[in-house]
Amino acid sequence: MTNINYQTKADKTLLYFTVPIVILIAICSSVGIWYQNLYSRETIDWLSQCIGQDISNLFFVVPILLVSSFYASKGNKIAKIIWIGTMITNIYSYVIYCFAVHFNFLFHVYCLILGLSIYSVIYFCINNFKEDFRNWFTEKVPTKAIGIFLFTIAVIFVLLWLSQSLPGALTNTVPESISNDGLLTNPIHVLDFSFYLPLIFITAVMIIKKKTLGYILAPMMTVFGIITNINIICLTSAAMVKTSSNNMPLIIGFSIFTIVCLGFLWLMLKNISKQSNT
Repeated sequence: MTNINYQTKADKTLLYFTVPIVILIAICSSVGIWYQNLYSRETIDWLSQCIGQDISNLFFVVPILLVSSFYASKGNKIAKIIWIGTMITNIYSYVIYCFAVHFNFLFHVYCLILGLSIYSVIYFCINNFKEDFRNWFTEKVPTKAIGIFLFTIAVIFVLLWLSQSLPGALTNTVPESISNDGLLTNPIHVLDFSFYLPLIFITAVMIIKKKTLGYILAPMMTVFGIITNINIICLTSAAMVKTSSNNMPLIIGFSIFTIVCLGFLWLMLKNISKQSNT
């Protein structure tokens, strides 16, 4: 009898969703990096962030999505976790492209990437609706430590974003970070306050209580944290080049944070069950 380690049911549809997404991301990111007139109406701060995000998309997100979708389509559990975590991060990025970047000739491509990414995640959720994700892992997963870690991340970012947005809201003034970027509101605050940070809180509670959904959400949101940190490192580096600002402390800080996130992801993935669910 053949033992298929780390496998669950194969699903080629994940690959069919991902290939057009990565092709379109590669095109958009390449244009953004090498034809910077695309962002000619952005402020210098927002321009550097757009270019940094393009660099992250092209050199990190595209390869991760492509490789993870290939193995996920064959039923690999680890690849499925990395794929879904990266895809929800991609949704985050392209909501910003669609709503916070001035209209340009790639607008409809941004919308197409966002739509395909959303529907691929919906498809994954529907297709795995009855899956008992606890069976993907052994009982050695340190659920309490992982839950506390995720809860701490959420609290830190809630306090950080509130320190930027709440004073302006209380005094009816526009925060400096928003005015410097030439935006109406901060799209990162919108996404984090309304969806991503609450989801991290929910995930922390569910994994601590060992709920089945917590076992997919916890590594998924940790992957989200890792990819988001890489995005921040790339755009902070681009801003340092464009504006001659000293962003090295931020880069070092987020690099350390990325390593910590990788450590917690490893704690989960090393306890993936070797038993096939097929």
